[in-house]
Amino acid sequence: MNRYYKRYGILLALVSIVAFLSFTSTTDPKARTAAYYDRQLNTLLSSLTSFNRAAVSGMPKDTLLQRFFTCRQHYKAIELFVDVFLMNKARIINGPDLLRIDEENPSDSMKPHGFQHIESILYADRIDKTELAKELKLLTVTITRLRNDPDRIYYFTDDKIWTALRLGTYRVISMGITGFDVPLSYHALPEARATLSSIQQIAGFYKEQMADSIWNAGNVLFKNADSYLAAHNDFNTFDRLSFIRHYLAPISSWLAQAGRAYVNTHELYPIAPYASHLFAKDVFNTDFFSLNSDMLATPQRVALGKRLFYDPILSGNGRRSCASCHKPELAFTDGLVKPMDLSGKRQLQRNTPTLWNAALQTAQFYDSRAKVLERQLSAVVHNADEMNGSLLQSVPRLAADSIYAGMFRKAYAADAHPISEHNIANAVSSYIRTLVALDSRFDKYMRMETDSLTASERNGFNLFMGKAKCGTCHYAPLFNGLTPPLYQDTESETLAVPATDAPRSALDDDLGKAAFTQHPFHRYSFKTPTVRNSALTAPYMHNGVFATLDAVLDFYDNGGGAGRGIDLPTQTLPAEKLHLTKKEKKDIIAFLHTLTDTTAAR
Repeated sequence: MNRYYKRYGILLALVSIVAFLSFTSTTDPKARTAAYYDRQLNTLLSSLTSFNRAAVSGMPKDTLLQRFFTCRQHYKAIELFVDVFLMNKARIINGPDLLRIDEENPSDSMKPHGFQHIESILYADRIDKTELAKELKLLTVTITRLRNDPDRIYYFTDDKIWTALRLGTYRVISMGITGFDVPLSYHALPEARATLSSIQQIAGFYKEQMADSIWNAGNVLFKNADSYLAAHNDFNTFDRLSFIRHYLAPISSWLAQAGRAYVNTHELYPIAPYASHLFAKDVFNTDFFSLNSDMLATPQRVALGKRLFYDPILSGNGRRSCASCHKPELAFTDGLVKPMDLSGKRQLQRNTPTLWNAALQTAQFYDSRAKVLERQLSAVVHNADEMNGSLLQSVPRLAADSIYAGMFRKAYAADAHPISEHNIANAVSSYIRTLVALDSRFDKYMRMETDSLTASERNGFNLFMGKAKCGTCHYAPLFNGLTPPLYQDTESETLAVPATDAPRSALDDDLGKAAFTQHPFHRYSFKTPTVRNSALTAPYMHNGVFATLDAVLDFYDNGGGAGRGIDLPTQTLPAEKLHLTKKEKKDIIAFLHTLTDTTAAR
């Protein structure tokens, strides 16, 4: 795809010039942004019409690809707004080429549409012209609805504009340069360039409201990032680590500084409004993931929850605590393939997951059946095999303990009855919400606090985010399934995990998410876990089938279960081999070790 790069560099320059010359006379940045959005929508519709004509007239594949890339370039100019304002439309326009299931109504499913599905049509051995025409028509209708949306006048507030700019930069880091959007064409780098060009133009609408020194500094940052992308345009060899550290992170920091006056701190997003960039310690707003504003963590609740976490008082037999299976020294796992039930005679169904960063998720358990930690805690306590306890029956036991009674009174002083089922669950959850691990050696490197990453570790990150495609499911910065750029949904994947590590093992019989949603597409689907602290959390997968990270890399390298002869039509992991060398696998594992961080537990 490199032969198209120069052509699209020229296209970007022309689009920028046209946009600059067509500014309205208004000096209101919000109005100028809204006008820019409308112009880009019209340009996109025009390019879709051109693409459709080429498809109908039977033009060759290369021409169709050129028209396709042009359309995607124009969409990238406004995607940051669609992501923030119209999340459901964003999934239709540029979502993965996979069946979409409504989590609230699992019986309601939607076939894939949009750019990624069109890419799969174009890269098929034979282009299905009927399907292509149908998809282009649907995409045109969707974009037309964006243009005619009467509510768009409410989108362009200062706060939403600057939020979109910051999140747009984060999307480039976590999805754009990984190839998430273009898994077949690898046309990711020109698109990153288009997004940054759009962000720069929109920020420029606020130039008159900035000090010259601030605007000039930002202008230099954008210019340098564009020059780097222009000079380094090969997807597989692109140095993502250097680009993020030296170009995108400074742009993110500049946007945080320049837009600080426009941020509405009352609007609750997962991404903290004042975070300097995606690898900052305070990048996530933990409060967003809490049950409600009355249940936010306080020092008193954390102290109480920690005591309960290590106390077997919540279990039915008084001998098992949360820490029995979630051991701090093992990154809050237990080191077992699967834990034993309460009797000690039978293995439980699934491997014990880490609790690090569990607070920063919108789905708990491997099957995502709980949305918040409180509900997860309640489910575990009441599970007959795990703790066989009862939060209700724990109330009188805790009330009889003078220390606990005093701690509950302090932690829930506004409650007439501070010791309650809900408060017990909230206290333990408050402690778990302190287990945030975003201060690893890798994080320090990204924050310029150290330069101590080896060449192998740096290459491992670039492979993780590039050739190995790990970053297209394990999204930065949590490296799990919490989906950018809004970080509000937690994804699941179907890998066709085997029952044993034998070369030709049968599929593991755990139905995964389907046991909860009852949707056949979710059969054998499991939440995408974090790979932070993965050096400490062996064995791996929901069933603990792989003892080492080497075995995990081999599994992915060979195309998941499909590479082991497991025929599962709903496997979402691409079945194609990655062709990683031994050194490349070693480098990826070296990078994973840089994500170890257990400092918060101390």
